[in-house]
Amino acid sequence: STDGQVLWWDIRKLVEPTESLMLDPEKNGNIVGGTILDFETTMPTKFMVGAENGSVFLCNKKAKNPSEKITHIFPGHHGPVYALQRNSFFTKNFLSIGDWRAQVWVEDVKSPIMSTSYSMSYLTDGCWSPTRPSVFFTGKMDGTIDVWDYVFKQNDPALTVQVCQSPIHSIKVQEHGRLVAAAARDGSTTLLELSDGLAKIQNNEKSIFSQILEREAKREKNLEAAARERRIKAAQKRPNSSALRPSGQALDELIRAADDDFFAIVNEGIAAADSAYLARPAPPSAGTVEQPTVESF
Repeated sequence: STDGQVLWWDIRKLVEPTESLMLDPEKNGNIVGGTILDFETTMPTKFMVGAENGSVFLCNKKAKNPSEKITHIFPGHHGPVYALQRNSFFTKNFLSIGDWRAQVWVEDVKSPIMSTSYSMSYLTDGCWSPTRPSVFFTGKMDGTIDVWDYVFKQNDPALTVQVCQSPIHSIKVQEHGRLVAAAARDGSTTLLELSDGLAKIQNNEKSIFSQILEREAKREKNLEAAARERRIKAAQKRPNSSALRPSGQALDELIRAADDDFFAIVNEGIAAADSAYLARPAPPSAGTVEQPTVESF
């Protein structure tokens, strides 16, 4: 919940939670509120939490102590994370929805491997298609739903539907992938029926999308490795201030040289001012007064 707690409950004992976790990623008492939770039944020890600060926390329920339950932190969005879901075909990859875009991640890379372009309207929800691995849906504040097909194209949605004039609050897809339910903020719910092209898996789609995910993950890993190498080289080139700090006789000589340079500059300035004073033109005599020049136009 938004108080930063993750609680485990047993339906046989609902008086109190069986276990709890505080979302304190920095371990300094600064609790982060949770906004969305994802639990994949095929991965019983792992779960993910989207937070108010835009981060996604990958957690391990079986950690030995509470400080080790948050295993990875993904700095995802500029605002709260509103949707979080693993891909049912590739469970290491997951979708996050927040601010003005959707992002696709893989567990072992800290940056998103794919992102949608920034939308003019704020995103409110999203989910994967249960029947097509490369298709996902996003809902927006302007009442539209975008259908993205990353095998077809990645820069723009494959389809945009104006569902209503009220902001979309929640999106759910039928298990057969044919119907999409969109709930709006005004309390209305709209059912959309998809075509076969969006509901049925295409030829070689799973293998093609798997190659796309692997390619993008490899690219991000190479970028992270290059950035890490640049940081290491920069740290090695950075001088050690304590090693270069003079002391004793060397420090006295540096101070004496700085004093000499300072007074030399001052004396040069004084000499230049004296020369300019002596070279000034003589003032006019008291009996002569220069008349101003008057020109007629």
